[in-house]
Amino acid sequence: MVSLLLLLACRWGADRPLPAGDPTRPDIVLVSIDTLRADHLSAWGHSRPTSPFLDELAAGGTRFAHARSPSPWTLPAHTTLLTGQLPWTHRVVEDSVHLDPATPVLPAALQAAGYRTGGFVSTLYVSRLFGFERGFHRFEDFGIHTERANLAGEVTFDRVVDQALSWWGEQPAGQPVFLFLHTYDVHYTYDPPEPFASAFDRPPKDDDPSYKNYFVHRDQPLTAAQMEHQRAQYDEAIAWVDSQLRRLDQRLAGAGRTVRWVVTADHGEEFGERGSWGHAHTLYAEQLHVPLIVAERGPAGPTLPAGRVVTEPVGLHDVAPTIAAWARGAAALQAEGIDLGPAMAGQAPPARPFPAETSRFKTSRIALYEEGLRLEWDLVADKAELFEPAADPDEATDLAAARPGDVARLQARLLELAGRPWTATRDGTVLTSGSGRVLVSGPRRSQLVTAGERFQVLPLDAELRFQVPGQGKLGPWSALGQRPPPDAPVSYASDSAGPAGVHLDEATRQALEALGYVQGDDADAE
Repeated sequence: MVSLLLLLACRWGADRPLPAGDPTRPDIVLVSIDTLRADHLSAWGHSRPTSPFLDELAAGGTRFAHARSPSPWTLPAHTTLLTGQLPWTHRVVEDSVHLDPATPVLPAALQAAGYRTGGFVSTLYVSRLFGFERGFHRFEDFGIHTERANLAGEVTFDRVVDQALSWWGEQPAGQPVFLFLHTYDVHYTYDPPEPFASAFDRPPKDDDPSYKNYFVHRDQPLTAAQMEHQRAQYDEAIAWVDSQLRRLDQRLAGAGRTVRWVVTADHGEEFGERGSWGHAHTLYAEQLHVPLIVAERGPAGPTLPAGRVVTEPVGLHDVAPTIAAWARGAAALQAEGIDLGPAMAGQAPPARPFPAETSRFKTSRIALYEEGLRLEWDLVADKAELFEPAADPDEATDLAAARPGDVARLQARLLELAGRPWTATRDGTVLTSGSGRVLVSGPRRSQLVTAGERFQVLPLDAELRFQVPGQGKLGPWSALGQRPPPDAPVSYASDSAGPAGVHLDEATRQALEALGYVQGDDADAE
C-alpha cells in the first residue's frame, strides 16, 4: 500500500506544470541509454523503426556518426562521460573502486555556473555507491546502492522520467536546469511493456534462454532463431525508451523551455558477431560504436546547428567538455576530451587517438582507433587484430597478417598512451599472475628490468611481485590496491590519491551474477 501511494504521488508530481525557464540560458538534458549500440537506431540505418523521436532529434541537430566509448561496460564508461577523462586517467576500471573525490565532474561544474542539477539513474554502476551523486542538487538512484532494485530490472524508464519531471516542477521559475537521465531498459532483460513487447516479435516466454555470461554463450551459442528473438526484444526496448524521451520532450515543450539535448550510450551489445552474446569482454564495433546526438529544441528555434552529420570520430570523453563549454564551465574540468562546438559548426575535429580497454574478470584487452585504423589487442593471448572501419564498419575482416607494419606501429602507440607509471628502483624481475601483464615492449607475465626502468602493468588492478636475486619475491602491490612502501624495489607515480575502495556484499554479487556482471571460475577462462 505504501509503495502504491508513493507511486501515485510520483505520478502526480510528474503531471504538475513545469515552471518557465531562463530565456538566455537553455536547459541541458544529458541522456545515457545503457547498452545502446549505434547501428540499432534508424538514424544510423537500422531497418526497424526503433527510434522515431531520436531520429527527429538527430535530423534537427548534429548526429556524430562515429562516436566511440572507451569501455564496453557501464562503470568506466559513465565515469568518462561525466569527467571527460579516459579510463587510464580516472582509473575506475573495476567495481572495487570509485572515482577519486578530488577529480572534477560535470554536474559540479554546471552547479557552480548557476544550474539546478538533477540526476536520475537506474543501475548500481551509476549510483551513490560509486560516487555519482557529486555535483547534483538532487540525485535519485532509487535505493539501488543499498536495495539492489534494478539488478532485477525494477526501475523502469517511465519511473525515472516521472521522478525527474516531479523534481523539475519544484524548481524556481527562471532557473536553468541540467538533467542527467540514465536508463537500464535497453540492457538485458530487454523487457519493455506492451504494446512494445510484441512490436517486432512475439512476447517473451518462460522457456526463452536466460542470459548467463559471455563465456557460457560463447561455448554454448544460442540458435539463430533464439538470437533473432533477443535482437527483436532489444529493439522493442529501444522503442520503449524512445517513447519516454518523447514524453519528456512534450512536457518541456509545453512549458516553453528551450532545451539542449545530448543523447548517447555507455557501450553496445554483441548479438553473435563474435560467437557470443553480451558485453564487457571485447572492444569491437558492436561494443564501442555508440550513438551521439546533440540538438536544441525550443519555441524560438535552435541556436545550435541543425541537420548536420559529423563523420570524423569523436568520443564519450568529449561530452563533458562540450556541455561545460555551454555554461562557460569547461575550465573547471580536467578533461582529456574536446569541446565539440566547432565540429557542430562545420570545423573538422582534430585527428586524435581513441584508446579503449577492458579487464572484466580474466579478460584483458586494449584497443586503439587512429588514422583510420583500429587495433584490437588481447593481452592475455598476445593476439592483435587490425581493422579498417571506413571500409569495414562491422570489423569483420582482420588485416593483421597482411599489414604487420601497421600492427606494430599501433601497438607501439598504444604502449605510449598507456604510459609507464611504475619504476624499478633495483635490478630484478617483475612478475604478474592471472590476466596481469607487464608492458615494456609487449605483454609478458614476467619481465627483467633494471634500476631506473619504467614500465606499465595491465590491467590496473593486477598485482605484481618483484623478484630480487637472492631475496625471493617481494610484494604483492597494485596500482588500485596496496601501493609499494618507500623501501620497495618498485615505485608507482600518480598525480592523485587514486580511486577510493568499494565493497560489494555477497547479496549484491549474487544479483550481479544473474546479469553476467559477476562470473564464477568455471566461466571465466579465456
